[in-house]
Amino acid sequence: MADVNLNSAVRSNLRTLQSTTDLLNRTEERLATGKKVNSALDNPASFFTSQALDRRSSDLSSLLDQVGNSIQTLKAADNGIKAITEIVEGLKATARAALQSPLAVDEKAAIVSADLGDGVTTANLLGGVGSPLASGDTLVVQDADGVNKTVTFGPTAPQVNSLEELNAFFEANNVLLDATFDASTRKLTIAADNSIANSTPAVASGTATGAANAFVSGTFSAPVLDPDAALKRANFADDYNESMKEIDKLAKDANYNGVNLLMGDELDVIFNEDGSSKLNVKGVQFDSSGIGLSQIAQSDFYDSASINAVLDQIEASFKTVEAQSAKFGSQLQIVQTREVFTKDMIGTLDDGSSLLTSADTNEEAANLATLQTRQSLVVTSLSISTQQEAAVLQLLR
Repeated sequence: MADVNLNSAVRSNLRTLQSTTDLLNRTEERLATGKKVNSALDNPASFFTSQALDRRSSDLSSLLDQVGNSIQTLKAADNGIKAITEIVEGLKATARAALQSPLAVDEKAAIVSADLGDGVTTANLLGGVGSPLASGDTLVVQDADGVNKTVTFGPTAPQVNSLEELNAFFEANNVLLDATFDASTRKLTIAADNSIANSTPAVASGTATGAANAFVSGTFSAPVLDPDAALKRANFADDYNESMKEIDKLAKDANYNGVNLLMGDELDVIFNEDGSSKLNVKGVQFDSSGIGLSQIAQSDFYDSASINAVLDQIEASFKTVEAQSAKFGSQLQIVQTREVFTKDMIGTLDDGSSLLTSADTNEEAANLATLQTRQSLVVTSLSISTQQEAAVLQLLR
């Protein structure tokens, strides 16, 4: 069958109608999808660049959830540290309350001299009639560090002659002993001071000790407890130990999503899609032993030296806790900063992708209205162009 021959006017209008229809279809697609680039055929460079930006944005969005979990994990650890700090504050208060309670020791460890003879007073410990303590006699005792210190009795400095000078020597040399003199019995007593009231000092030696000397024996007697006062201090020690158990419980409970930074777990926070940027958060063992605390014996609260040793332990634990708290706080700030940065980057990537592919709906709407008008005009023109053939048909009729 032969091709249909169209006159030039019809062919021109037909081509215009076809072109307008294509434009209408494209504009309607842009309005429906909101994009001016819907496939690589529309604009290959923009299409593939937009896809790459979208993929990176999607990867960062997935990482953002993990970063959020990491923030909560660090916050859980910080909550645990705050609670542990409060308990340690309570332990400190318990120890100080014990320190201020009545002394648990009724009689402190001591050595007592023989009768120093007539004429002996607190101001003059030497020269008594028949006194076993003579000028030049020595008494060797230990200081708080276990170092021997020698007291030499005599009338001239640095020798010791009076009770005041003897106590001054003890204080100056950090010897934890107190000397007292009983004027009625004329005996000199050297006893542990309150700080070591529940301890027995090391054996004293020197020429002032031994048979027929001022101190027949340099061995200190054992301390004797005051039952009521000792019970009260023992109760403080029991309270201390019970409170410490809560530290262990808190450390175990400070986990988030299966990760517990206070029980030694580690946390890797990944910030970018290829894993090249990340933060490793190392966990710590923060039960009671991990922060340097341990259960105490009831006797650890019987005298001030023992209590002060416990307080020193508490102060050291405070430093450990505060240092770790500062470290976690710094790491939390880094993770939060990266979270904000990642959110901003996702927004930037999305905006960049949109700039490459998104359609201007106002412009496309205007194009649609224009194309619809043009289509109507072309249809009308095509109708006019075909009137010549219609006239011929009318003639044939």
